[in-house]
Amino acid sequence: MAAPELNAPGAVRAHAPADGESPGGRFVVSGPASSVPDLASRYGEGLARLLVAVAERMPKAEVDAVWAFPGVKREGREHGVAVVARQESAGPEDRRTGGPKRLRVYRARYALTVKGQDRGRVEVEVEEIALAPRDTLPSVIEGVRRRADEAGEAELIDLAPWKAEAGGGPQS
Repeated sequence: MAAPELNAPGAVRAHAPADGESPGGRFVVSGPASSVPDLASRYGEGLARLLVAVAERMPKAEVDAVWAFPGVKREGREHGVAVVARQESAGPEDRRTGGPKRLRVYRARYALTVKGQDRGRVEVEVEEIALAPRDTLPSVIEGVRRRADEAGEAELIDLAPWKAEAGGGPQS
């Protein structure tokens, strides 16, 4: 399922350095109220909308893993933070795992309006924060938790349903 709500007229986009610049690729998406019911029933509305925004910018096949911290509701909005690990498409392979030696790591944040006339409006920000060896991911995730002042632990998200959705992201 593509993300028409994020491409709709009136959606606001701001891009800082292009995705793929190391590190620092960043994008921000703000979209009007709409829903992604299939994904929302599995992941919750905020995380589902974050995953839709990620799929718009990178091929789903390159997304290695996503860890999400518990969302926090305050002042009529749900705020959430996730860590996205993306395979380097042309990087060297790790002989032990057969996967890439390094992963591009992104901090992703969303703010979903849950009350009021703008209910359903979402703002998603995804920023590349590291190019890291796979075995250092736990410390990178811990650093994101500390800097975001997250109270809970990050949960590894099952991406199979998301990857199975139509709309596999941009072409490489």
